[in-house]
Amino acid sequence: RPRGHECPPYMTFDERRQRAIAVLNRKGIPQASSEPAHIRLFRRLGMQVRPLHFETFWRTTFFCGLWFGPIWALIMWTFNWRKEGTDPAIAALATVICGLIYGLVMASVFSWSKKKHGLPTWESLGS
Repeated sequence: RPRGHECPPYMTFDERRQRAIAVLNRKGIPQASSEPAHIRLFRRLGMQVRPLHFETFWRTTFFCGLWFGPIWALIMWTFNWRKEGTDPAIAALATVICGLIYGLVMASVFSWSKKKHGLPTWESLGS
């Protein structure tokens, strides 16, 4: 298992994830907010991704930026960069920067929401 995702032998990752979703539901946070479509897609691809309120700040940054940057770049390339003749290296750099900024903002939002709702730690869900 990836580091930081160890579960006690009596609780699997999926069992803990279901417990996290139940906690979020009790706090009034819909699953669509804690596990948006791109997170469900990453999970279908075999990645163990926690609901974002229980994910680490940097992993949330990564998972949010990873999908946003390329989609934004595709839109920019289709409607702007291609017509203007933007250098692909500049476009790639802009994509990484945009994805990073978006990821940092979203990680901050999820971190704030976790504190606002007084959510437990991921590790405490297994006890």
